Amino acid sequence: ILGFSTPPGRLSMMAFILNALTCALALLYFIRRGKQCLDFTVTVHFFHLLGCWIYNSRFPSSLTWWLVHVVCTALMAAIGEYLCMRIELREIPLSSAPKSNV
Repeated sequence: ILGFSTPPGRLSMMAFILNALTCALALLYFIRRGKQCLDFTVTVHFFHLLGCWIYNSRFPSSLTWWLVHVVCTALMAAIGEYLCMRIELREIPLSSAPKSNV
């Protein structure tokens, strides 16, 4: 069903890309570490590959399927790592006023 020639194929590919973007936000919320984003992204896509293999009773062999998933993996990892690194590199606020909890 994936392909550029039919409207359902284009819609499916756009759904995969939007899913990669929302999963990148999930990496920001759940992982919060830039170094671990690639690991979790590859793990999620590996489990998706296993699920597709079991559901279809055959290994995915379509070039379009592989291209879409490689692009989605790269998008999810890159955007997730970018968002996590922005959070990690924030300045730590330092106040010069002394604490007085008496």
